[in-house]
Amino acid sequence: MRHAPLLAAALALAGCSAFQPAAEAPRDTYAIVASRAVMDDPAWAAVAEALARKHPGAETLVWERSPVEAKARLAELQPSFTAFVVKPSQAGVSLTICLSNLCRALDDDPYADTFWGVVTGYDAESALALAKAGPIAIERALDCAGCDLTAFGKAWRYTEDHRGTMNVWERGVTGKVLDVPCDTDNTQGVLERLQRDRVQFMATSGHATQRDWQMGYSGPNMAMVHQGGRLFAIDTEKRRHPAGSDEPKVYFGTGNCLIGDVDDPDCMALSWIKDGGARQFMGYTVTTWFGAQGWGTQGLFVDAAGLATANEAFHFTNTAIVEDIRAYGIPDMMDFSLTEIRSSGNFPVTPGMNRWAQALLAEGKPPAEVQEALKTRVGNLHDRDVVCFYGDPALDARIAEGRWTVLPPVYADGALTLSLRANEGVRGGAVWVRLPGSWAYDPARARWPEALGKPDLALDNMIRFPEAKPVAGETYAIVLPGAIRKGL
Repeated sequence: MRHAPLLAAALALAGCSAFQPAAEAPRDTYAIVASRAVMDDPAWAAVAEALARKHPGAETLVWERSPVEAKARLAELQPSFTAFVVKPSQAGVSLTICLSNLCRALDDDPYADTFWGVVTGYDAESALALAKAGPIAIERALDCAGCDLTAFGKAWRYTEDHRGTMNVWERGVTGKVLDVPCDTDNTQGVLERLQRDRVQFMATSGHATQRDWQMGYSGPNMAMVHQGGRLFAIDTEKRRHPAGSDEPKVYFGTGNCLIGDVDDPDCMALSWIKDGGARQFMGYTVTTWFGAQGWGTQGLFVDAAGLATANEAFHFTNTAIVEDIRAYGIPDMMDFSLTEIRSSGNFPVTPGMNRWAQALLAEGKPPAEVQEALKTRVGNLHDRDVVCFYGDPALDARIAEGRWTVLPPVYADGALTLSLRANEGVRGGAVWVRLPGSWAYDPARARWPEALGKPDLALDNMIRFPEAKPVAGETYAIVLPGAIRKGL
């Protein structure tokens, strides 16, 4: 570009417009962080190699004892996405807490600095399926956790607290969500949705452990179990039915305890990956009660359909939790790390939180009010680090024909432009936008669309507009002048 001024002058003399650099689509960057145990095993090393082929330019880092060994290089790279490739014996609650903390510590702010996911499996073959997974345009959904069915093209709902009735929705056909009589034992219904209707998204609540998922608070109902990496549905007569499905799908264990914990290769999460077609899987690695991460991810992903991929919804939600914790102003909450895992429940209360609550009581605040406020703080701290996301984090898995369409970012004349189109059924509320990597820019110079309002979080890799009021049919461009890419 050294000769650009001379070229511009020549064009001006010839009556042409001045030379302008061509616009470009900024590319996301990718890092693969694999354990030495993975790289020394040819079958497992093939998983990391598949990710490298899928994401040209990705850098592979290898750790011996802990993924934290990759911290310095990740901080230099500032990758858009990071896949942590591990054997199942290395996965589980401890790894989840480690990665959650590591991926927030790559720069000076307390938020996630790279969008991460864990790539593992019951065996190398199923881990390879995660690595090779292609985009999933979700049209059909099975909901057992209270999703908005109208976000999908076609959807079915069975709930754990209401037997004998199911809900059905089909865009352009039913007109509204229908109540349809069904068997009080939902085993056959769930199997039909998985195997005949080939759903691409599944969300569950209800009782669960690493060993099973139980549908039913209001009476006997089906259960899903596993054996040898295979899924089986158990009906109320204790009959066992193969429940495998090879349709690529996203699975959210939204309100389930422990379903995301890999305490053994033969567990629920890895059986869904091996036998259930799950190419991305979100689940709690400990008991859950507050649910900010699980329900928050589901709500953002479904209610703002099309706005975020499954992995983006997970990280946007986690960032909101971190921001809530930061805003509480209790310093030792930010520094807290869950180290003792209790099967009876985990309720993290720091000394600073205790002092804060005691000070409110001393001021005369009603005890019930203080208890509720403390519960919210404990709940957010509980959820911050204990939910795991399995799968390639860069996988474009989102709801098809959604309420939003995300357009490719453009970088031209030193400005990064992010564009969204609002579609039919779009709703107001929080709108999140992911930047293609990490960028330095001045929020004061940014041009924010009036309908989106001003962001309350303008971070280097994501932006949140808390009170957007979009109009269907409109396209909104977010322009960040003087944006400079961070990392290598």
